[in-house]
Amino acid sequence: MGNLTRELIEKTGKFNVNVLAEDVPFETIRHFGMQSGRDVDKFADFSAVKRSRNGLLYLTENVNAMFSVDVKDSLDLGSHMMFIGEVTESKVLGKAPSCTYAHYHKAIRPKS
Repeated sequence: MGNLTRELIEKTGKFNVNVLAEDVPFETIRHFGMQSGRDVDKFADFSAVKRSRNGLLYLTENVNAMFSVDVKDSLDLGSHMMFIGEVTESKVLGKAPSCTYAHYHKAIRPKS
């Protein structure tokens, strides 16, 4: 069984992407990226969201941009599914530096 996000993208043919800002709290990353939507409704008590034209939610705080995408193709890479899509909507939401994987490991991720 794949993760719920993958299943929903395959079922609906659309998804939204948020570009996180460097000031994103770890709790936001943990809440949306480190628990399954099968176990918790991630948006139930989260008010910093809006609905894009495609009907899906996107974050509005601690993000620099959002993109709505229609899936045009997909490629199974074994451990991951790569979705190839067309951007149907985009918005600039902030001006802070964007959070890179390196920044996450250096400044956000809790130290063991």
